[in-house]
Amino acid sequence: MKSVMDAKTHDRPLTTAIRQSLGILSISLLMPGIAFAGNLDAISTERSADGSILVHFKLSEPLSGSPDNFQIDNPARLAIDLPGTENKTGERTQKIDLGPVKSLIMAEAGGKTRVVFNLTQATPYGINSQGNELTVTFKPTAIGSKTAAGVAVSTTAANNPITAMDRGQNIDFRRAEDGAGRLLIQTSGPNAPMKMRREGSNIIIDLPNTRVEAGRFDVKDFATPVENVDVRPMGNGSRVTLQTRNAGEHLAYQTDNRLVVEVKPVPQNQGAQNVGEKKFTGERLTLKFQDIQIRPLLQLIADFTGNNIVVSDDVKGSISLRLENVPWDQALDLILVTKGLSMRKNGNVMYVAPTADIVARDKAELEARQQTQQLAPLITDIVQINYAKADDIYKLLESTSKTKQGGGSTDGKAALDTSQRFISDRGNITVDARSNSLIITDTAGALDRIRDLVKKLDKPVRQVLIETRIVIATDNFARQLGVRWGVTGTGTGQGNTYMASGNANATNTMVNNVASGVAPGIPALANRFNFNTPISGAPTGGLGLAILGSNVLLDLELSALQSEGSGEIVSSPKVITTNGHPALISQGTEIPYIATQTAGGVASNTVSFKKAVLSTEVTPQITPNNNIIMDINVKKDEPDYTNMLPGSTNPPINTREVKTKVEVKNGETVVLGGIYQFQNTNKVNKVPFLGDLPGLGNLFKDREINKQRLELLIFVTPKIIDSNQQLVSDSN
Repeated sequence: MKSVMDAKTHDRPLTTAIRQSLGILSISLLMPGIAFAGNLDAISTERSADGSILVHFKLSEPLSGSPDNFQIDNPARLAIDLPGTENKTGERTQKIDLGPVKSLIMAEAGGKTRVVFNLTQATPYGINSQGNELTVTFKPTAIGSKTAAGVAVSTTAANNPITAMDRGQNIDFRRAEDGAGRLLIQTSGPNAPMKMRREGSNIIIDLPNTRVEAGRFDVKDFATPVENVDVRPMGNGSRVTLQTRNAGEHLAYQTDNRLVVEVKPVPQNQGAQNVGEKKFTGERLTLKFQDIQIRPLLQLIADFTGNNIVVSDDVKGSISLRLENVPWDQALDLILVTKGLSMRKNGNVMYVAPTADIVARDKAELEARQQTQQLAPLITDIVQINYAKADDIYKLLESTSKTKQGGGSTDGKAALDTSQRFISDRGNITVDARSNSLIITDTAGALDRIRDLVKKLDKPVRQVLIETRIVIATDNFARQLGVRWGVTGTGTGQGNTYMASGNANATNTMVNNVASGVAPGIPALANRFNFNTPISGAPTGGLGLAILGSNVLLDLELSALQSEGSGEIVSSPKVITTNGHPALISQGTEIPYIATQTAGGVASNTVSFKKAVLSTEVTPQITPNNNIIMDINVKKDEPDYTNMLPGSTNPPINTREVKTKVEVKNGETVVLGGIYQFQNTNKVNKVPFLGDLPGLGNLFKDREINKQRLELLIFVTPKIIDSNQQLVSDSN
C-alpha cells in the first residue's frame, strides 16, 4: 500500500508510522494534529505459577474503546491497538525474553498506539482491561504442540513407532515433515548443561552430566542430513557426534527433561548460490514506501534492529521501495547499494556515509595507525621458551614478517602492509640458544602479539610409547621309509660257472676268486644290494636280515626316520618419542661379505658389511580424540647359515618387513600384518615297473613326507604419555 508524503510528514509522526510498517501491516498517510486522550505510562512483565507470561500496561486513564488485535504466524507476531493513547514511557522498544515473548515495539499512528509483540512461535493469548491497566497474557504451549519444524515432539516414544535406536534407551532419532533430522535425548533435568559446536560436516554435542548409552547408529534410512549418530562417554558425561551431509542450520532446545537437537537440510536455492554471494540472516520485515527520504528510513531500520545510527551529512535523497518479508540486513544492503552508500558497524552503532567517504576514512585511519607505530617507543624484552626450541619460534616469527607489498608509492606516502605481521619494521629478534630465549626489541603492541603467539605455541608435547611384538612360529614334520635288498649266488652247469650279485664289482670279485682256483667268496656289503632305496638321512630305526644258503646269500635292510619340531621366536622392541617426531630402535649384527676383484691380473679380496637387524621406525600423530596415527616400518632380518651356497662363506639373509600407516586407539593393539607359509612335500623313489607292483612294489621303493609351517605376526600397541610421565587412559 503506497503512502504519499510531503514535507510535513518528516516529523515524529512520520518516524513512528514508518516503524509501524515494520510490524505487520503497511502504513497509511498520517495527518498532523491528531490528539491523544490518555497516556501509556509504564510497562511491566511477570511469569505466573502456571508458566503464563503477563505483560501489564499502566495507563493514565481507562481506554476509550476496546483494543483491536490480530496475530500472524510467519513471522510469529501479535499486534494490539490502544485507542486514544500516547506513548509516554520514553521507549519505543522493550526486550522481554520470557517464554515465547522476545520483545515488543510501539508506534503511534491514527490517534492510537500500536504494540507489536515479537514471538518465538504462535502462542495462545488473552487480553484483559481493568481500570487504568491492560494485561496481555500469553499462555504456555503444551508439550505436544508443533515445533518450528512442524512435527510434534512427544515425551513418549510410543507415539512414533519409527525410531533408529532400541526402545528403552535415553536417545531417539526421528524425521520431521520438512526433512530435518531430530535427535531426542533424555536428560536428568530441565536445565541440563550442554555445549554444541560444528566441526566441518560434524555437529558435536557435549553433555557434561548426562550419561547416554554408548554406540554408533546408522540413520541414513531416515533421509535426513544426519547419516550417523556416534555416542561415547566423556568424563562424567557423554559426547554425541552427528555426522551430516548437506546440512543447513542446526539448533537445540529443551522441553522438560527432553533435549532436542534439530538439523535442517540445505534449502534447494541455497545450494545453487555462487561463491561470494551475500547471505542475509536478519529478522524479516515489510517496507512499502513511495519517495521516502533516506535519513528517516535508516533511522527506522536502526530502531527495528535495536542499533544506534550515525548518518553523514552527505547522505541525501529519497527512494521508493516495496519489500515483502525480507531480512532487514538485506533491505539495508539494497538501500545502501542503490544510493551509493556504505556502512561500518561498531558494536550496536552503525555509521552510514557515501562509499567514497568510507574508503577515504578507512585509509586515513590505517595511515594514522602506521604513523603511530612509527612513533611508538621501542621496548626490549626477553621471552622465555619453555618447551619448544627458541630457534624454531624465531624462524616462524621471521617468516610471518617477510610478506610485504611494495616499498613506497608515487604520492610519497608509505606503502600499506597487507599481511598480519607479528614484528614491526622497526622490530628485531635475537635468539639466545644458551637460555633458549628470544630477545625482542619492538613496540608494546608488537610485543603483546608475540607473547600471545608464543603462549599458544610453547606448550608441552605429549609423548607416545610404541610397543612392537614380532612373533615367528614354526612347525616341522618329516617321515621316511626305505628298503635295500639283494641276492648273491653261484652255480655251475654244462661246464660253466654262473655268478649273480648286486653289481659288476661284486661279480668281478667272485670271478677273479674262481679264476684263481679259490672259492667265489662273499663280496662287500655295499656291492651286494640289487635294489637300493634307502632313506636320505640317518635312520632312527632299522632292521637288517641276511640268509646264507649253500650257494645263495639273501641281504635285506629296512630303515625308517620320523622327526617333529616346533619353535616360537618373540621379539619385542619398544621406543618412546614425542608427538610428530620420528623414532628408530634397532638391534642386530653386521655380516662381513668377502668379494674377490681382479685388477691387472692380481686378485684381491674386499670386505663389505651388510646389516641384519631387528628395527622399529615410527612417527606418531595424536588426534584430538586420543587416537594415534602411525607411520611405521618394522623390519626383522637374520642370517641363514644353513642355506649357504657351496664353497661360499656369505650366508643369505632372511628379510621380514612391514611398512604401513595405521590409526589405532590409545592403548589398543593392532596386528599390522601376517605371513602364513605351509609346505607339504611327498616324495617317492622306486625301481621302474617293479615299484608299481601291488604289495610287492613296497620292496622296490622308499617314501619321504615333509610338512613345514611358518607364521609371522607383527603386533603394535601405542600408549600416550602425559607431561607427568603417566599413561593416558582412553576414557579421558
